[in-house]
Amino acid sequence: MGGAKGKELAAKYVAAVEKFDAAYAKFNETLNKVNAEQSKKQIEKLKKDGKKGYAAAMESTLRLTELVDKLEKAPQNADKAAVEKELSEIEALLKSINNDRGQVLADRYNSVVGEVRQVLADPSDNNLNNMIEGFNGYIDTYNSTTPDQFDAK
Repeated sequence: MGGAKGKELAAKYVAAVEKFDAAYAKFNETLNKVNAEQSKKQIEKLKKDGKKGYAAAMESTLRLTELVDKLEKAPQNADKAAVEKELSEIEALLKSINNDRGQVLADRYNSVVGEVRQVLADPSDNNLNNMIEGFNGYIDTYNSTTPDQFDAK
């Protein structure tokens, strides 16, 4: 009898976890969308306020985040031409920062570009993990820079 009850409880537990995971994924997606919209508004304000370097760093980071997320979810379905176009537009944004901190961020970005291209060529778990690690390194670099450093001469 104990085994049957255990199996029944385990099935209920698994169903509850799956339901929670689905709800959490939906919540996380909504949260990410709201954060992206807020970031876009902040980027426009920074541009108006003359903080072009920080605006470029923030926009490139937002766009890279969206690219990596999309690629991580469905690497086999990636539109390689669209990914390459986005990579070059992000690179142009980073180059527009035009100071030491911008260059540090651009260097970190270049290593992520290589890892993204590896995923495009072979979407193996190993390549996906390397892309995520490289992206996390980029985010660490971005987060370790104060906003005013992006506009310093």
